[in-house]
Amino acid sequence: MMKKLFVSLAVSTAMVCASFNALAADNTLTIGIAKEPAKLNPVLIPGVFGEALAGNIFDTLISFKESPSSPAPALAESWDITPDGKLYTFKLRKGVKFHNGMDFTAADVKYTIEAIMNPDNASPSKEFFSPIESVEVVDDYTVKLHLKDPYAPLMLALGSATSGIIPEKLVTEVGMDEFDKHPVGTGAFKFVEWLPDERIVLEKNSDYFLTEPKLDKVIFRPIPKPEVMAAEVESGGIDIAHRLLPQDVSRLESSDRVQVMTIPGLSNSYLGFGVNKAPFSDLRFRQAVYYAVPFEPAIKGIWKGVGERSYSWIPNGVVPEDTNYMKEHALPHDPQKATALFDELRQEGVLPKGFEFSIYTSQNPFRVKIATAVATELRKYDIKAKVESLEWGTLFPILKGNDLGIYVMGWGSVPDPDRWTYKIFYTGSSMNFSKYSNPDIDAALDKGRVLVDVAERGEQYKKVMRTALAQEYVHIPLVFKSVTAVTSNRVKDFAPSPQDYFHLVTEKRNVSVQ
Repeated sequence: MMKKLFVSLAVSTAMVCASFNALAADNTLTIGIAKEPAKLNPVLIPGVFGEALAGNIFDTLISFKESPSSPAPALAESWDITPDGKLYTFKLRKGVKFHNGMDFTAADVKYTIEAIMNPDNASPSKEFFSPIESVEVVDDYTVKLHLKDPYAPLMLALGSATSGIIPEKLVTEVGMDEFDKHPVGTGAFKFVEWLPDERIVLEKNSDYFLTEPKLDKVIFRPIPKPEVMAAEVESGGIDIAHRLLPQDVSRLESSDRVQVMTIPGLSNSYLGFGVNKAPFSDLRFRQAVYYAVPFEPAIKGIWKGVGERSYSWIPNGVVPEDTNYMKEHALPHDPQKATALFDELRQEGVLPKGFEFSIYTSQNPFRVKIATAVATELRKYDIKAKVESLEWGTLFPILKGNDLGIYVMGWGSVPDPDRWTYKIFYTGSSMNFSKYSNPDIDAALDKGRVLVDVAERGEQYKKVMRTALAQEYVHIPLVFKSVTAVTSNRVKDFAPSPQDYFHLVTEKRNVSVQ
């Protein structure tokens, strides 16, 4: 028996070594991704999975890859902002070419920004550029942005991966959708192929203006099951893994084959209420659900080691800091208060006896678990909630509709409070799934965009958070997630980003394999 076990282990070890050797034989980096991007064209990218890859194909005017709060030169070498905050002038880098050999000029900047703002393209980033009145090409290497009003978040918008500069002549010729299938940027890596559900392949751009990439090729492999991704990084099937389950992260921390890196992240998960229909539209129902569920232990159990409880939408380290107030006004687990409120709603006919409804969420395993925990607790109060975890293509129309009750979703963005609030809480905004509408909140969000003074801006966002989350309980904040990347030992100079992006070549870093 012992002999058979030894032989089995020896064979397994040999297979693992062979796998490592196979990977080490070329200069290719293979990255496991939890979900395949929906789009790679920056103008059309709807979420973090496309953003995570796009920064390797495209460049932006300025870069936040090494610092999420301080811009570094990228396609723009320098910039100037007038004291009134309404005119931005960018001096562009000369001699940069797109991957197809076309020269990069100010005309491409103007085309990209106007494409984002063009309603015909339905760009998910359109709202972040609405304060721009016009884009002026002064010469081939100077571009000016004229704003209607001061707009503090503009630099972060310009540095987002969804603002990657695209080539005017090529996109005009092939169209936005065709360009999405064969994207061409100025970035460190050129697009090679995209085989749906199998792989996205990039190869190095030897003429990259920052430096020549050390990697010859990068392969992104969709691996939806986190336990499979964990096994792959441990066995050498992939070089980088992310979005793993807590138990796998804990196990891999003791492995001598990989490195585990964890940093505070810029993404959250939350529970939302649709406010268009009863009983969800009734403040007392939302409070009762909050009281009914022991969120603190549930969150600790589900996100152990990969996230911490949140009480606001604005992450720690992003202005304004208001954690103490928000924590003090979060509702505790209190079954007696929950029962009293549910009974009151039943007596008034707001909450039917034996009420049944669905909790909608994505197939993210953490969100499914917390939705299941909520459904389980509500059964104690004779409320039958069914958890429906759906593919994004099915889920999104439901979230956009007017018949939503409770849902569990998440968000991730750059470190500016506007990005964490405007699209979520402004009346009619595209990601305002709750259909929340409060004129005072809209006014505060508008002010937050035009005020320049940091403290004055912060007061507007405090008002938004305190009203929506600590008075009207439109959402229950759940967790700010940490970002954990697990890499094989042959990967050098890689570091996770707070947004869970894959930055392979930056002004300070050039990832390699050995």
